[in-house]
Amino acid sequence: MNKKELIKYLDEYLKINDFVDSSKNGLQIDNSKDEIKKIGYAVDANSYIFERWVNEWVDMVISHHGIFWWHEDVLVWVPYKRAKIMIENDISSYAAHLPLDAHEDVGNNIWLAKAFINIFWFREWEYKLEPFCEYKWNIIWFWLRFDRPVHISNLVTSYAEQMQLLKRLYNFWNKDYINSIAFVSGGAWSDYKQAFEEWYDVYVTGEANHGQISGAKEMLQSIFLWWHYETEKIWPKLLAYHLRDKFWLEIVFLDEKY
Repeated sequence: MNKKELIKYLDEYLKINDFVDSSKNGLQIDNSKDEIKKIGYAVDANSYIFERWVNEWVDMVISHHGIFWWHEDVLVWVPYKRAKIMIENDISSYAAHLPLDAHEDVGNNIWLAKAFINIFWFREWEYKLEPFCEYKWNIIWFWLRFDRPVHISNLVTSYAEQMQLLKRLYNFWNKDYINSIAFVSGGAWSDYKQAFEEWYDVYVTGEANHGQISGAKEMLQSIFLWWHYETEKIWPKLLAYHLRDKFWLEIVFLDEKY
């Protein structure tokens, strides 16, 4: 596919320009190729991931966490190391941070919620799924309320295990059965206060520090940590399948193994 047309499509499909973000979303590194035939997908744009892409002979890499953020003004140190690999091997790099957390078709949060619905066989009239919490004028996350109670232990066994999520449950509310969840991928921890105020039984996110967990315990807000990476590895496959089916592109996803 023509590279310029693909980038234009991604910008519009992911609504790149609608988000105020610390990430410099969109095309971050260009290459000399006019046609894109094979795309690599990963959560992070790290040098050790890029080195693997070279061996996969990809034309473009799409990542959730890109090379350039708000604080990079010069191409030195780690950004230089990453960019050097891409430029020397003529591979372009595209990043989409918040747009891929918020997307209603291929986003991280919508599919965390939809997976829960599917695993527990909720019928359409048994649940309500809506956007949750505004961040810099955009709704990024989703909440789910459901009529049929689910035992909280099923979040650890049935759900987290099937989704291949790391898991750490803090049942500070001390409820055996739950009827609502707020899904917040990554490390967006500050919104657990809103979850408490709006009576969500469990606040799901990727990670938290000691002070945040302590604060949640004080408020009796139950939380479930799934690790940052684990909550954000969903979109690469979904976006990859979308572009594969729409434009007949070859795709490859590299899972990070620290």
